[in-house]
Amino acid sequence: MKKWLFGFLWMLSMAAYADGPLIDLAAEINPELAKEAEPSTPEAEKQDEAKDAKPPPTQEVSAPPVETPPAKWGYLPEVAPHLWAKLDSRYSLCDEGKSQSPIDLRENEAVLTRGMPGLDVAYREVPLRLILSDHGLRGEYPLGSYIRLGEQRYEFTHYTLHTPSEHHLDGFAYPMEIQLHHRDGDGHQVVLSVIVQEGKANPHLTTLLQNIPQQRDKLQVFEQVNFNPVRFLPQNKRFYRYIGSMTTPPCREGVIWLVFQQPIDASVSQLVQFQQLMGENVRPLQPLNGRLPLKSWLDASGSAPPQNGVGYYFDY
Repeated sequence: MKKWLFGFLWMLSMAAYADGPLIDLAAEINPELAKEAEPSTPEAEKQDEAKDAKPPPTQEVSAPPVETPPAKWGYLPEVAPHLWAKLDSRYSLCDEGKSQSPIDLRENEAVLTRGMPGLDVAYREVPLRLILSDHGLRGEYPLGSYIRLGEQRYEFTHYTLHTPSEHHLDGFAYPMEIQLHHRDGDGHQVVLSVIVQEGKANPHLTTLLQNIPQQRDKLQVFEQVNFNPVRFLPQNKRFYRYIGSMTTPPCREGVIWLVFQQPIDASVSQLVQFQQLMGENVRPLQPLNGRLPLKSWLDASGSAPPQNGVGYYFDY
């Protein structure tokens, strides 16, 4: 009976381990392998999934790019015109442009044409507005004044003074130049340029000199002084026309320049005062690069072409 009971128990123990190895060599060599060989439970699987789970990648929210303000430019040695393109990549046209301003306008090289569009000037008188800065003296103008070149209207925005003149006439620079700036709704620009020579005192320039802003870089409005820059335009309305650029950074091209051939007068005292006030605020002459300026007159007397078609006229 005892032998039978012992044999029965031995058989049960053998049956319990029939599916497993008699000696677990893997467990002896590497205990980690033994753990891998162990049957997993639902709880263990959850723990393993938690270990293997990678944290979701963090999404980097990039801040919108902040545009840096344009570099300071001017006429002093450290920011002089020949350095403008190096001061800021946005000024690259100041070096690379092919239709730059100012230029030397020579009558014998300008092209005669009957296709010059007519020019109308319609400025209204407004309180004087001036800004004095390192760039020179600038007069601001409210909307409502304009020129009409052909069929296109350009709003008068501001005027600037330069000593000496930026444009040359027949190879000569003059003591001063007044530039009247206009633009249309699409950004196209037209500049009327008046050359100033030594002569009689100019009452309209006296108005400017008597009302120079006391604080730099700040617009000052002189409510009691009514002013209209149309008085700067010469009596003889002959002008040169060419396609150029702004004479200040970023030297944008495609600007229509109308430079009057006849200078207006200013006294020596007035010219000296403006020069002392602004210094030399001019850009050097730029190459023509094949451009041929047009001129609005057809003969040596300067008479205008007949008004029987598209031609030159001036009315204000």
